[in-house]
Amino acid sequence: MVGKKLSLPDIKVGDVFATKNPMVLGRVINFIQAIWAKDSKSTYSHAGIITDQNGGTFESLWTIKRSNLAGYRGEKVIIARWGNGKFQDKVAKLQKLMWEYGGQWYPMWRLPMHLIPPLAKISIIKRPVCSELVAKYLYLLGARHGQWAGTNPDTLVDEWRKWRDFEIIFEGVLE
Repeated sequence: MVGKKLSLPDIKVGDVFATKNPMVLGRVINFIQAIWAKDSKSTYSHAGIITDQNGGTFESLWTIKRSNLAGYRGEKVIIARWGNGKFQDKVAKLQKLMWEYGGQWYPMWRLPMHLIPPLAKISIIKRPVCSELVAKYLYLLGARHGQWAGTNPDTLVDEWRKWRDFEIIFEGVLE
């Protein structure tokens, strides 16, 4: 479905997404990610989890909260689905994360640590940035190893593209 218009019935609870943020912070994040990336490329600078077929999301913005994909209309988006795991497990793990982190403030102090990725793996206060929230969700499902701290959006997207149990549901400009 790469490059085609996304219709909401195509997405499911538990799908994960990443977006390209064209603003200054997004460009800085992509620059830093590209420096550390094995392929020296980075397109996406934000990540989240789909909560319903209407485009609802759970993501770490200024607070860790529910939002909607509609906020990314006109932006480049990639949506992936982990093919293993039961629907009930995906819902349960998502609810666990929403209960644990919902309403918390975004951990701005962690962003400078991502300038040097090994430092970002140190997480004394367990409050995730956007990509770490997605990485922890995927770990809880069994789709990823246990190290969620220090994960960035570029790493997630590379995993979705290369790991066999992930399917890219959509990639393109969200209309």
